[in-house]
Amino acid sequence: MALLCYNRGCGQRFDPEANADDACTYHPGVPVFHDALKGWSCCKRRTTDFSDFLSIVGCTKGRHNSEKPPEPVKPEVKTTEKKELSELKPKFQEHIIQAPKPVEAIKRQRQANLFQFEASLVYRVSSRKGPKLHRETLS
Repeated sequence: MALLCYNRGCGQRFDPEANADDACTYHPGVPVFHDALKGWSCCKRRTTDFSDFLSIVGCTKGRHNSEKPPEPVKPEVKTTEKKELSELKPKFQEHIIQAPKPVEAIKRQRQANLFQFEASLVYRVSSRKGPKLHRETLS
């Protein structure tokens, strides 16, 4: 009966009676994924392609292992109870003062400027020096 080897990077089926000391080539380290590079902590070789990562030959020889490794312990995440909206608000008196919207302020300034600086250009013909433009303010 053939058993599955659980050494990292091996995954072959083996006969436990014919399991020699150098039958398995595996990685004793853990997989490392950094940016786009993938590799093993026990080896220096890194690759960007996942299929190349899976095909990296092990760096250590030993016996096949039929025991499944224990699952890594996941940290416990504590969830908080849902709190009421009033509990989430700050505990001090809050006074919010809103300034006028910028667009409204700009429109008001433009209208005020139009009334203050409104002028008219009058075209007058002078006999000596030719036509001239005169600026007269409106009242």
